[in-house]
Amino acid sequence: MKKWIIHVGYFIILNLIFLIVDGKPPIIDLEFGNLGNKVLQTELFTNWFNFYETQFFNIVLFFALLHLILTGLYAVVFKTRTK
Repeated sequence: MKKWIIHVGYFIILNLIFLIVDGKPPIIDLEFGNLGNKVLQTELFTNWFNFYETQFFNIVLFFALLHLILTGLYAVVFKTRTK
């Protein structure tokens, strides 16, 4: 349970940093290449995960949320079986 709270805390801190930094001129201009731009133009990132103006933040948010979901499923499925 303690690990779960730590992961949620990191997620909240990450989103607060993104909210503060988003919309400001980028310090580093990231290029994702052809494959990265194709992924960013999919419906998932244009309609569903379009919370920030900076596309990099949207990708990081997606993977952080995926990590939280998988960590939660692992905790529920495997930790409850051992008790």
